[in-house]
Amino acid sequence: MNKRTSVGALLGATILATTATVHPAVAAGNLIKNGTFSAPIAPAGGYVEYDDGENIGDWQVGELKRGGGVTLYSRGLTQYTQQAVDIGPGFLSQDFEADTGSVVDVTWKHARNPDPACAGSMGDQSYSAEVVPPTTDAVGYSYAPVGPRFASVNRSLQFVAGDDHFTLVFTGRAPEGCGPLITDVVAKVIGHTAA
Repeated sequence: MNKRTSVGALLGATILATTATVHPAVAAGNLIKNGTFSAPIAPAGGYVEYDDGENIGDWQVGELKRGGGVTLYSRGLTQYTQQAVDIGPGFLSQDFEADTGSVVDVTWKHARNPDPACAGSMGDQSYSAEVVPPTTDAVGYSYAPVGPRFASVNRSLQFVAGDDHFTLVFTGRAPEGCGPLITDVVAKVIGHTAA
């Protein structure tokens, strides 16, 4: 594993088609673990880089090209109340479960990279997010934050669970680092289809 820590700045809503009736769900917790990327804690004002095959808690890191990965930003660098991940030239995934027939809504917040060191070399700030079931088609979209402040995405990932386990995948498009930041990832059951 090649994890580097520095105090400097560096640098995928539709419900699947169904004719079933949806019944409101009882309030449930977040199906995603460590959605605010609060553990581990990045150094104050700094960041930690994660390479292919490493984990940020329950999140798995992958690379799109050799030497790619993601970067965990401290709250000081995000200029927000939570830590966040720069998905740059990598991807980030987490497996989660939901009962078959559940209507699941996945939301998160994103921002353009606010790191001053990225100002002259800002990579592509678009990315994709998708939910991948084992036996049916993935549900996903492309996103692009419009400003350096965190805002909720304009289209959540909403689907009816045809299986009971899924993988949430965020894929960056920045050629190097300085990609978009994501945090506050939440997946909740918001209803159930009629039997």
